[in-house]
Parts: sequence; C-alpha cells; structure tokens
Amino acid sequence: MFSQRLNSPPPALIGVIIALVLIFLVSTRSCNPDSEQTLRSRFAEANATQVASQDLGTPILPLPAPVQEWSSTAIARLQGGEAVVPITPVVTNDKLKVDIQSLQQVGDGLQIKGVVTNISKQELRVPLSAFRFTDQSGTVFAAQGDAAANLPPNANTTLDLTLPIKNPTALTMVVEIPAEDIRLEVNLLAQQQ
Repeated sequence: MFSQRLNSPPPALIGVIIALVLIFLVSTRSCNPDSEQTLRSRFAEANATQVASQDLGTPILPLPAPVQEWSSTAIARLQGGEAVVPITPVVTNDKLKVDIQSLQQVGDGLQIKGVVTNISKQELRVPLSAFRFTDQSGTVFAAQGDAAANLPPNANTTLDLTLPIKNPTALTMVVEIPAEDIRLEVNLLAQQQ
C-alpha cells in the first residue's frame, strides 16, 4: 500500500501567510491618510466660567449687501428644513483646513457637517474641544467629551456636530488649538438686524 501525498504547503506555512496578510491589512487601515475617523459630538451651551475665560475673538464685520441677501435666503431655506452651505465654507491656515459642507436643522438642533484636513508636515491632534460656536444671542456652545482625531500629514477626518440651536440667524465658529498655534474664525450664518 502506498499513501498518496499531495503537494500542498504545510499548515504552519499557511498560518504564517494568513497572519502576514492580516497584519498588512490592519497596518494599511490605520496608516492610510484617508482612513475614516469622525469627530462627532453634541454640543452644549458653555457655562459662564468657560465663556469668561475664553477670548471670543474679534467682532465680525457687517456683510456687503449681496452677501447679506444670499445669507438671508440661506437662513430661510435652513429654517425650512433644507441643508445649506455656510457663508464661508472653508477656512485655513498653514496647518489646518476646515471645510464646512452643510448646515441643517435636525429636530431641535443644528447639524454641522464637514471635513478637517491636516495640511502641515507633522501629525496634528485635533480635539473636539477646539471647536466653539457663538449664536446671534452671544451664547457660546462647546463640545461635550474629550474625543480627538490624530491626523498624519495630508489626512482628514469627518465632522458631524450638533448644536442645540433652533432657527439660528447668526453663527460664528472658532477653531483653536493653542499647542499648535492654530486659531481660525469664520462666519457661518449672518443676518443683520
């Protein structure tokens, strides 16, 4: 009696190959600049101590008439439940780019969606606490929680933020990361009284 032996690789070699493939897949997912990270949070009204300790920035200048007209139309559409593009959708400096793609009323809140991109040559840690919003009444909204995205150069993360604001008529955003010397200010909505 002869035993037939197949010419297949030993089981140990198959196990090593599978392990290497899995290691490769995991490492490319975590190092890929386009890997999906999302900064998601519900914001809340900042307490008086937080507001008093923060420099809220320079006042934003009145808008020219055509921009004011466009903004009023956008506010009406927003209040009608449509998603709108903010007055200034993109703000950038030499390290960080913030692209706010849409504002939309959802339930009793305002949903803000966008993308944050590291345009520097070093990894950046972008915490949710870097984002602050001020509405038409001067109320400041800050993130709850300590979520953050660590972005390698040229990597980005999705923003999905919800502010407890119903029917806003003015909204400014400040993005500030003091450790990286980053401070960006932008008008998202504005309606002059």
